Amino acid sequence: MTGTIRTRSQPSVVASHEESDPKPHHCSGHVRGILATLLGALSLAIAALLVKVCAKSLSTLDILCGRAILQTCFVGVVFLTRCESPWGPRNLRGWLSLRGFLGCCAVVFYFMGIIALPLSDSISIYSVKPIFAALLGACVLGEPLTCIHAIATGLSLCGCILVAKEEHGASKSKHAADLYLDPVIAVVLLLLAALMAAGTTITTRKVMAGTALKAEVPVWYFCFMDLLLLGIATPFVYGTSFGKRSGDISWQHLVALAGVAICSVLGQQLFTLGLRHIPSALSTLLLQMETVDAFILQIVFVGKVGPMSLVGASLICIGTASLALFELRATRRDAESDSSPLSGDSCGASGSIDSRDLESHPVGHAVEEEAEHLN
Repeated sequence: MTGTIRTRSQPSVVASHEESDPKPHHCSGHVRGILATLLGALSLAIAALLVKVCAKSLSTLDILCGRAILQTCFVGVVFLTRCESPWGPRNLRGWLSLRGFLGCCAVVFYFMGIIALPLSDSISIYSVKPIFAALLGACVLGEPLTCIHAIATGLSLCGCILVAKEEHGASKSKHAADLYLDPVIAVVLLLLAALMAAGTTITTRKVMAGTALKAEVPVWYFCFMDLLLLGIATPFVYGTSFGKRSGDISWQHLVALAGVAICSVLGQQLFTLGLRHIPSALSTLLLQMETVDAFILQIVFVGKVGPMSLVGASLICIGTASLALFELRATRRDAESDSSPLSGDSCGASGSIDSRDLESHPVGHAVEEEAEHLN
C-alpha cells in the first residue's frame, strides 16, 4: 500500500519540476533582448551615416519624406505577402497609435532642436531620455528603479555630452534663421523630444511584454504616423531651408536614401523585439550605444577621433554594460529563487513523498483508510 502511495505521489512532483523548467529561460530572453537592442542601435547609427551621404544633394525634407514613403512601403509589403492586417488586435490599437504618434513627434521636435541650436547642445539635451524612461517605467509599468539605474544613466549621459562636444563643438545649423526659434523654445522642444522618445519606449514595452504581438505591427504604426504627419507638415516647411537642395541628385544619393529607410525599419524592428524581453530603462540606455556605433563608424570611414570622444564612448559602454549585467544577474537570482522551493521540506530530501509522512499526518490516515476501503 505504501508503495502505491509513493508511486502516485511521484508524478505530481515530477510535473512540478517540469513546470518550473521554463523559468530559467527568462535569462536567455534577456540576452536576446539585449542583443536585439544593440543591433538596433547599430542599424540606426548606419542610417545616420547614410543621412550624411544623402545630405550632400538632397534637402532635409527630401530625406524625411523619402524615408517615410519607402519604410511605409517596405513594412506594407511584408504584411501583404503574409495576407495579414497591420493594425493589430483591437484592444491594443490605442496604445499602438500612441506609440506611433509619440515616436513621430520625438523625431520632429529633435530635428527642430538641431536646426535651432548647435548640434552638440542638441545631442546633450536629448541624451536625458534614459532618465525619463526610467522614471516613466517605474510610474507606468512598475519597473524597479535602483541606484545602479541612476549611476548607469549618469555615465551614459556624460559620455554622450563628451562625444557631442568633441565632434560638433561650436557648429550651428545654417537653417536656424528660417524657423525664428528662440533658444529657450528650442531647449523645451528637445526636452519634449526626449520625453516623447521615452514615452515611445514605454508604450512599446506595454504592447510587447507578455503578448504574442508581432514586432512589425508597432513598426507599421510608426511608419504610418510618420508619413501622415509629414504629409500635413510639408506645405508649411516647403519654402524654408528644409526644402532647399544643396546639389544635383545622382543614383548614389538615391541608393543611400533607400539604405536610410531600410536601416531605420530594421532598427525599429530590433528595438521593438528587444522590448519584449527587457525593461524600458535598460532598452533606452542600450540605444545610447548608437552614439558609440557612430563613433566607431567614424573611425572606420573618416579616421579622425579626438580624446574626448574616446572618453565619452568608454563612459557610455561602462554605463550600459553595468546595467545590463545587473539586469542579467537579477533575472538569474529570480529564476534560482523560484526553483528553490522544489527541494523543500514538504517533499523530503529525495523530492518524493514518504509513506511515513502520510502515516503521521491526518491526511495520511485518510488516504490509508480510503485505500483499504477500495481494496
